Amino acid sequence: MNERRDASPALWSRFFAANREVADRYFTPRLYPVTHVAAIDHWFRSWVGSDAFPASRESILEFGCGDTFHLSQMVGDRFRRRCATDVVDVEPAKWPAGVEFRKCSASSIPFGAAEFDVVVVRSVFEHLETPDVTLRELDRILRPDGKIFLNLPNKWDYVSVGARLAGGWKSSALSGLMDPDWDDFPVFYRCNTRRDLKRMLSGTNLSIDLFRPVPSEPSYLRSFLPLYVAGAVYQFGISLAGLDFLQPAFFVVLTKKHA
Repeated sequence: MNERRDASPALWSRFFAANREVADRYFTPRLYPVTHVAAIDHWFRSWVGSDAFPASRESILEFGCGDTFHLSQMVGDRFRRRCATDVVDVEPAKWPAGVEFRKCSASSIPFGAAEFDVVVVRSVFEHLETPDVTLRELDRILRPDGKIFLNLPNKWDYVSVGARLAGGWKSSALSGLMDPDWDDFPVFYRCNTRRDLKRMLSGTNLSIDLFRPVPSEPSYLRSFLPLYVAGAVYQFGISLAGLDFLQPAFFVVLTKKHA
């Protein structure tokens, strides 16, 4: 009896893994030739430092760089000075060449006032419990006419709703269903709609220049193919109907106005 019970988790794990393999091999390449992650990278690569959102190329800060410094390595070479910061300390051996790292907190960024022309933030704000405090700090270190480029998961996307409802069980569910290869952090979604973001920007000199909806493949549903197909139908449906407020994520550009 105990052996049968012990075998059940392994059986479910193999079942979910087989579903993910089929989704990744046959469904995703045909339905989503450009994945959500690739779209995010393309957006940062195409728009940071571009004529569409002009800003000086003197200095850039990656806020929430982790230990990969993903955006610093992607677009940092367009700027004379490159800096990065994260709430977790990163050993110097992992710092990319030419990038200055300093440890921060959500309420204190260890750089002087008006030091940066551009700040880039990738998949961070959903994890901030007090994003209004962080935005005030980013406003402080940004020069007038400076830009903040960020992506925001939508608070009302079914994945975000499920993550909030799961609470402390989220990490366990992700581990069992997806076998993720990234670090999992608590989520709050305090500024992850246009209305909430505008509210959080009050008291700063930051304004919204762009708030663009971004579709996504239902990657969190890959462990069960019927749900994956239902998620794809839902995604195409809201896109065709123009229900942008339900899209999974947004690309955002903020500009610092002159005081």
